[in-house]
Amino acid sequence: MTQGVPDPESGSSSPPAGRLLVLRTAARTLAVIAGLVVAYYKLPMDKPFDGAYAVGLVLGLVGVAVLLAWQIRGIVNSPHPRLRAVDALASTLTPFLLIYAAAYYLMERSNPADFTQLLTRTDALYFTVTTFSTVGFGDITAHTEAARVIVITQMIGDLLLVGLAARVVVGAVQEGMRRRVE
Repeated sequence: MTQGVPDPESGSSSPPAGRLLVLRTAARTLAVIAGLVVAYYKLPMDKPFDGAYAVGLVLGLVGVAVLLAWQIRGIVNSPHPRLRAVDALASTLTPFLLIYAAAYYLMERSNPADFTQLLTRTDALYFTVTTFSTVGFGDITAHTEAARVIVITQMIGDLLLVGLAARVVVGAVQEGMRRRVE
């Protein structure tokens, strides 16, 4: 079957291959995001934030950087670099935000004075996304120096992810498109 050409066996036209590819990519991306969010809500986080969790935060962020590098390589080598870039950004941004949300949730459980109010998992995710989107705070703010240091690291990571990573992803898409033409 070719794109938009009647199928001799069924007599119907096949849907454009590009549309199916976009739908498959969107479905896979949404499934990954949904799986990560479900894991965030279901994983046991009942111990206070301590040195082990701080190491986990750092290792998680290193993992996100490795994931992004792997995704960049995939974009360059993909037959559909633009679609792969959208998938890459969504599947890199989600764990980045969820790692910080988990850190804030665990910090608040360890020391309720870290934030201006008690944080549920949803509150921690809300605070993380608020910090990422730079819309400002109002109802939840980091109250202690320890909490503010973690928020600062997120803000720096946000800038790197939005600025540097976005630039690298765009460059990878351009390289992938160039390779397709050759």
